[in-house]
This record gives sequence, structure tokens and C-alpha cells, in this order.
Amino acid sequence: MLFPVYQVLGQTIEGRITDSQTGAPLQQATVSIRGTSMGRIAGNEGQYQFDHLKPGTYQIKVSFIGYEPTGKTITVKAGETTKADFQLVSKIYQQEQVLVTGNQVATTRELVPLTTSVVNEAEIENSSQTNILPLLSAKVPGMFVTQRGYSGFGVASGSAGQITIRGVGLNGATSEVLVMIDGQPQMMGLMGHPFPDSYVSSDLEKVEVIRGPGSLLYGTNAMGGVINLITRKEDKEGFSGQVRGQYGSFNTVKAAGSAGYRGNGLNIFASYNFDSTDGSRDNSDFKNNTAYLKTGYQFNDHLDLVWDGSYVDFTAHDPGPVNASDPSIYANNGAWNDIKRTNTTLTLSNHYDKADGKLKLFFNRGHHLLYDGWNSIDKNFGVNFFQGLKLINHNLIGIGIDWNRYGGKGSPVMVPQMNPNGPPTMVPSPYNDQWIWINETGVYSFVQQTFFGWLTANAGLRYQHHTTFGHEWIPQFALTFKTTENSDVKLLASKGFRSPNVRELYLFPPANPNLQPESMWNYEIGYNQSLLNKKLQLEADIYYLKGKNLIQLVPTGSFPPVRNENTGAFKHYGLELDAKYYALPNLAFDANYSYLHMDTPKLASPENQLYFGVNYLFGKFTLNTNMQWISGLYTLVEGDTRVSQNYVVVNGKLNYKVNKYLDVYVSGDNLTGANYEINYGYLMPGTSVLAGATLRF
Repeated sequence: MLFPVYQVLGQTIEGRITDSQTGAPLQQATVSIRGTSMGRIAGNEGQYQFDHLKPGTYQIKVSFIGYEPTGKTITVKAGETTKADFQLVSKIYQQEQVLVTGNQVATTRELVPLTTSVVNEAEIENSSQTNILPLLSAKVPGMFVTQRGYSGFGVASGSAGQITIRGVGLNGATSEVLVMIDGQPQMMGLMGHPFPDSYVSSDLEKVEVIRGPGSLLYGTNAMGGVINLITRKEDKEGFSGQVRGQYGSFNTVKAAGSAGYRGNGLNIFASYNFDSTDGSRDNSDFKNNTAYLKTGYQFNDHLDLVWDGSYVDFTAHDPGPVNASDPSIYANNGAWNDIKRTNTTLTLSNHYDKADGKLKLFFNRGHHLLYDGWNSIDKNFGVNFFQGLKLINHNLIGIGIDWNRYGGKGSPVMVPQMNPNGPPTMVPSPYNDQWIWINETGVYSFVQQTFFGWLTANAGLRYQHHTTFGHEWIPQFALTFKTTENSDVKLLASKGFRSPNVRELYLFPPANPNLQPESMWNYEIGYNQSLLNKKLQLEADIYYLKGKNLIQLVPTGSFPPVRNENTGAFKHYGLELDAKYYALPNLAFDANYSYLHMDTPKLASPENQLYFGVNYLFGKFTLNTNMQWISGLYTLVEGDTRVSQNYVVVNGKLNYKVNKYLDVYVSGDNLTGANYEINYGYLMPGTSVLAGATLRF
């Protein structure tokens, strides 16, 4: 029997691997055929070739250090040479052109009315931070996060992790900035604050930060801004995973592992993170265990269901201020807090040509134990529904309903009891160890329309109903002018609010059940520009904020001596600049600057913030260095006493890719040994070093 010559000699697939932006050949890129042991390394001109192939269909995969992997399905015909070229996109060039937080549906950046910053997966991976908040504090202009030591934020008195955006966010123990995970609000049911020690970087795909009010879409606590932590999902077919370990200064141990599977409509991602350190000061030990599981199933092209759950267990120790009046409180790790929290969501999403929406059920529970005897259980659960409609060309209508129930119980809750024969005595409150609940319901809608191809108008209104204060109306208006193909100007007027929480309404002597919501108007002008074939991205924003009804402690002239009242007001204005320059496929620069003017001094709100970072890929090495300059940061504001800080911090990380499975790296923080404080009396650590390795499979 005779065989055709082509069946003897076999067929060929050949092509070139190049950079998508410059066209430069990518020597040493890896090319493989899925399901076989065949692999090639691209030559000097980026060329590769597979010979002696049988006719059929092949899945070609291409990867290279510092670039997003890609692939194609290639059909090889008998007797032919098949051409298959690949253009890889550098990870440091990745542009987040599609956002979800600013409109609740995937929308191109230029059509999102709210000023939004994005920290993408490549930036997260290149950072040495295992908690996402310090990275956001550096990368997002106008945002600042307090710290008190090397690792761990803690809760209650002496804690850090307070977040401000444009000087708004920190009001006692309460946050005016909303933190979300995949659109789910993260809020302690009694105190109203988020959970900074829970937000580990390795679980995240990217982070979107709204700088300014997001209350139209997200309701309470979004007065100053919104941080949406978008979790990872498995993006590779089949099974994959990685393990990571680090060790360094202050006997710090960090370990993480994750695994995922994707196939036949099923998507699973699971992770575990461990973080332990003795801390940079005596009595500042910290230990954190975090577990996360996300499962999803895509029924068809239009419907998918996702369930995710997490568990966090951390113990933090407060070393106390260096000038503590009674150091014995903090000795022998005496000022501790033990926090356990669970979180779960179930989301059904729909995707059609003219409709895009979701129904989300969520539940969050926490158990907090503190060294001073405080013992609380809190819950936060609810339902979110949103539907976006594209009924006519260049139009988007959004309709949403939120219902949220939050509260809890805690002990001891003590109140003064008048004593006719002596000073008042403290007795248990009627609310001591009793469940207290607050219900909030929000209904909102917005309309967005593009006219003439260059003008986009957006207007929306929210109605919010609260258990105690009744209702609040939240409007928002925006105009976007597309001035050129690569530039636009945005005008925005938006209102934000924060509802009083359980603590402010009912717990402890200052409580006042008649409180009204805090509110703020934000007015801003923004300009965005892309230059040099989009290698240079520029953004500038000018804003003016006017807030009222801030909940503050006011002297009563009787006992108790102070009471929560809606008396505070403020006016802020400022400037924010952001720039990213992708100079070469292997070299990127990013920088941001913010200026903030406040009518009255506030903590955690620097007057000037400047960040400059460099990411350089050379051979198998990746070097990431950055510098942050802070000035006019108030750390103490009491009466006429003012204490402020100015400092410069330099950090760096060097990564070496041993092979496609193994990376080793070393990172250093505060390389110049700057001497500074962020929380008053808590000296930040000097130079610290971590070394580690990541194994992928």
C-alpha cells in the first residue's frame, strides 16, 4: 500500500512571536502544543516552527516573561505549511479599559462618569505587599491608609487601616469610604468599619477605586469613595495552581497557596494565606489565617451563577504609643484582639446584547474579642439587584434595588446611673448583650446617553430609607466631552452620604437615636489624555467638596459630658494628577500626585502625596522600585495641639524567573531607613527585607 508523500514528511506550523506595541521579536518566548510534549523556544527573530505534524487541529499556546500568555486553535491541512503569528501584550502595558464599579456593568473607561483608578493584576503581582491596602495608598492619587507597624492593622483603640479619599473617610471608629468585595459591602454590623486585615492581595484580580461619592449606586458609607476588590477566577483551561513562601525581618513568615480548575462551564478557585510576624516593636505580634473559595458555573452564553465564601481568623497585638501613660497595659502582648469573620455571596448574572444585570445575596458575620473584655457578634446581610438596559443606540438605563440588614450584640455596654448620694455609677445598658438591628432599603436609577458621538450625559437618583432617620435623596449628574480621539473632559456633581451606625445610635453614653445621615456634595472637572500611541496615559482632576451633618461629640454640660450630634461641616478642594508611561515593552513608569486643602486639620489626610514607580524587565529579572513622598500629614489634632509629619519612603523588589514554574525574589521596604509616624506615637519600622519563592503548576 502506498502513502502520499505529505503523510510521510508531515505538515508544518510556523510563525513569529512579536511585541504587540512595537513589533519587536520576542526571543526566548515559549511555544507549545496543548496535549502534547512538543515545545519550542522562539529564535533571534521571534521565529518558531513545528515539523512532522499530522493533518488536524492543534491548540498553540505562547508565553513569555512579563507578557500575557495567549493561544490559538490552528487547523493543519494535508500537504500545507500553516502560518501562525502571535503578538503578545506586555503585562506592564495592560490597560484597564473596561470598568465595572462606576456603572455596575462592564463599561469602557471613557464612558464611566465617576473618577476611577484601577490597580491591575500585574501591579499587584509586582508588589511586595501581601495586604492590598498599602499598595492602594501608593498607587491611587488622593487615597491614604494609616499604618502603625510592620504588619497588621488591628481593630478598636490604637488600630490602623483607616482609609481616606480626598480627606474624607475617617470619623472616629467609622468609615466614610465603602470597601466592597465583588460589589458586596464590607461593614462591621455594630461599628460600621471595614476589615483591613482581611484584604489579602493574592486573592485579587484587580481593584477599582472610585475617588469621590459612590452613594448613587452603593448607598451608605460611599460618601468619600468606593474600593471594589475584584477577586480572581480561574482563566486557564484545566487545573493550575501556585504556592508561595516568604521569610524576612522581624521573624516574618508569609505563605500562600491557590489552585483552580476551569472546564465544561465550571470555574473553581481556592486559596489559603498565612501571615505571621513578631513585629518591629515589642508586643506587636500579628498572625492571620485567611481561606477563600469561589465556584462558578456558566449555564450558557447568557446566564452564570457564582458562589464564594471566605474565612478570616487573625490576632493582632497593639504595642501602644511610645509615650503611653501606662505601658503595663501593652506589656506581654496584653493589648490584643482576636477577630474571626466569615463572608459568603451568591450571584446570578445575565448577559444579553441589550441587557446586563445581576442578583446578589450576601451574608457577613464576625466575632470580635478584645483584651478589655469586649465581646461582640455582628451580622450584615442583604440582597442587591441591578439590571442594565441598552434599548436604543448609545444608551444605557440602570435600575437597582438594595436591601440591607445589619447589627449585632456586644458586651459590656455600660451607661451612667445618677446617684443622689455620690458620683454616678456605671451600670449595664438596656442594650448590653442585646441584638440591635438596622434596616436600609435603596432604590435607584440612572440614564446615560451619548449624543453626536462626542457628548455623553449621565443622570441618576437614589431613594434611601433607614430604620431611624427616614429617607434621603441622592442625585448625581455628569457630562463627558470627547475632545479628540484620545482625550476627554468630564464634569461631575455627585452627592454622598453615610447613615449613623448602631454604635452611634444606641451603644455607650454618647449614643443618640435621633441622628441624621452625614452628607457631602462633590464637584469636579477631569481631563484624560493618551499620547504616543497610548503608551503615555495622563489624567488630571480638580475637585471641591462640601460636607455637612458630620456626627461629632458635643459637650452636654451635664452627664454624660458628651453626646453624638450632627454638627460637623467641612470644605475641601484639591488637585490630583496621574501618569503612566510604557516607554518600552520591558520598561514602564507610573507616577501620581495629589494636593489637598482642608478648612480644618484632619488625621490621615496628607496635604501633599507624590508617588513614582519604575518596572523594568531584563532577561529573567524584573525590578520594581518606587518612592512615596508625604507632607503635611497630621498625626495629632487635639485642641490647639497639632503634630504633623513629612517623610520619603523608598521600596523595591527584584524577581528572578528560574523557569516557567519557579520565581525567586527579594523585597525591601523603607530602604533609606526613614524615621516617621503615621499613627501618633507609633514609630514605623526602619529598613526591612523579605525573601521568597513562588512555584506554579
